[in-house]
Amino acid sequence: MRITIAVLAALASSLLVAPAPTAAVAPSDDRTVQSERAAQVSPKAKVIALVNARRENRGCNPLRRNAALGRAAQKHSRRMGNAHTLSHDLPGEPSLGTRITRAGYRNWRRIGENIAYNYATPEAVVAGWMASRGHRRNILRCSFKHTGVGLVVDSHGHTWWTQTFGRR
Repeated sequence: MRITIAVLAALASSLLVAPAPTAAVAPSDDRTVQSERAAQVSPKAKVIALVNARRENRGCNPLRRNAALGRAAQKHSRRMGNAHTLSHDLPGEPSLGTRITRAGYRNWRRIGENIAYNYATPEAVVAGWMASRGHRRNILRCSFKHTGVGLVVDSHGHTWWTQTFGRR
């Protein structure tokens, strides 16, 4: 009985001195929260988050991920990696419009594509695209509503990136 009372007394006193849970959270910068969330996602999703941050700065609505555009982008990245060729138009490959339509993105009104080779991170590839006039134009074209990203790492560790854009 004495042991039980001693244990209960010890528990009660520990509750009195234990720190209380934090009731308030320090304010945080929205960009920090967004970058922390982006760090927890796949490289493809991170590209979309980074592109959407650039679009937001421009006053554009964010792009929504579209599975069909993602399939078209992934297939093109795989083909570029297999051919070891960076190109929008690989030999024997259909046009961008045909590729996107076959992947399931139908009735589109406008489409675009960005490609890149050997950028190690999502941040690097988006920075590279933003430094290129045509790629930057695709990213900041407010009329685009949907996107998909493809990424292949070849046997030498080189990356092949594709980002497709669309509007229906």
